[in-house]
Amino acid sequence: MTLYEHAPSEDPMAALCRMALGVRYEQLPAEVIRHAKHSLLDAMAVTIGGSGMEGVPGIAALVKEKGGKEETLLPFYGGRVPASEAALAIGPMPRAMDCGELHEEAGHIGEYIVASLLAATGLKPRVSGQEFLAAMVVGQETIIRIGMAYRLISQAVKAGDCGGHYIFGAVAAVGRLMGLSQDELENAQGIARTMTQPHTMAIYSPATLMVRVHHGLVCQAAITACQLARKGITGPRQQVLLGAMGYLSRARWDTRPDALTERLGQRWEMENVIAKGYCACYFSHSSIDGILDQMRSHGFEAGDIASIHLEVSSPGWKATCEPRDKKWNPQTVPECQFSLAYAVAIAALDKEVFLNAYTAQSRARHDVRDLMSRITATEVPSLPEWGARVSTRLRDGRAFTNDIVYVKGHPSNPFSEQDFIDKFRRCVPWSACPLSEPVVDGLIHDILNLEHIEDAAQALLLPLTPQDGPGT
Repeated sequence: MTLYEHAPSEDPMAALCRMALGVRYEQLPAEVIRHAKHSLLDAMAVTIGGSGMEGVPGIAALVKEKGGKEETLLPFYGGRVPASEAALAIGPMPRAMDCGELHEEAGHIGEYIVASLLAATGLKPRVSGQEFLAAMVVGQETIIRIGMAYRLISQAVKAGDCGGHYIFGAVAAVGRLMGLSQDELENAQGIARTMTQPHTMAIYSPATLMVRVHHGLVCQAAITACQLARKGITGPRQQVLLGAMGYLSRARWDTRPDALTERLGQRWEMENVIAKGYCACYFSHSSIDGILDQMRSHGFEAGDIASIHLEVSSPGWKATCEPRDKKWNPQTVPECQFSLAYAVAIAALDKEVFLNAYTAQSRARHDVRDLMSRITATEVPSLPEWGARVSTRLRDGRAFTNDIVYVKGHPSNPFSEQDFIDKFRRCVPWSACPLSEPVVDGLIHDILNLEHIEDAAQALLLPLTPQDGPGT
């Protein structure tokens, strides 16, 4: 594999762009392709599951009302719309469930990359499966390496900053798919730098629909940046990531610039993404696993619990415990998704945390609110970022404590291919338009064999697009 290094006279983004454009599909290791297909299956699953959730139908309706050049199929809602508008509508779908993949230092990944690529398929007469997978890999790699360099999870979230690097990965993926030149892609990334800034935790806390709508805006901006560059619009290229005006200079902590290009093209960080098994902020997952593990191991039920005390990391505390009045009394779906107490209570009562946990009936359940009143939490900065300590006291006096770090789906405790398939099928009933069993079987088969598909849009979008009107 080619090693992509950056010269002292250039910004590291130049090397990332060379990687994004230079890697051939045939050069990618088989394990990288396998990870990409599993990531795509996961992203398509949560796109289906989130397609009808709050906010999404309204955005789809807005996009269709605006009209414009018929480029990209609009899944679940029908018709063709401009690619950038399709990105605005598709972007929130995979994020709405809060069950998409992420990287333990770079945060959410696939939701930005896959949504952008699905939208961008309308910019070419045909996109092959191999083209789609290669663009997906370089987009993932770009977003992860910049997130690692920025130290999103280990440092930024603690400071109330939730990144802003996501657009760079989306631009890399879309630019690769569009066939931009090196100069054009560098300009597109320079344009992206002027459109992004470190985002505050206000996106998450207090939680609003911007948690998911933000993704649509990023995907839309990524396509726009690439289209502008194709039209000859230039962007600042000398200090995109480093230097006084570079993205990393916005950090108020020590960053890791070496992560940007260390063994770039030879080591693939996208192999280390985490799959989520619960529909909740990932900072809740270790606590969810902790209580469920105790209940299985010691044979007690939610009704036996006198109290639960949760010790969580500083980033976990910021995302799921502050402000306390909101987190212990969540009302909306986003508020519940980002409430540690709600997620743990639902898990103890239902033995799962999936989309049924967020229906109006579930959010009004007295048993959930009662158990939440007996859950407390403490911030423990020494805990691993994604870890938790769960201490449970039962009404009969017994007490249990366990520490959880690597929940199911982490690279150290990975999903099997069957786990991804099972998750896909669990998402199908929540689709905004009905999907038949043959359609679902066909989607799973085509995604896992995408390298043999001649038209990715026909395989991925057409089966999700109603022919007789919008989804309901």
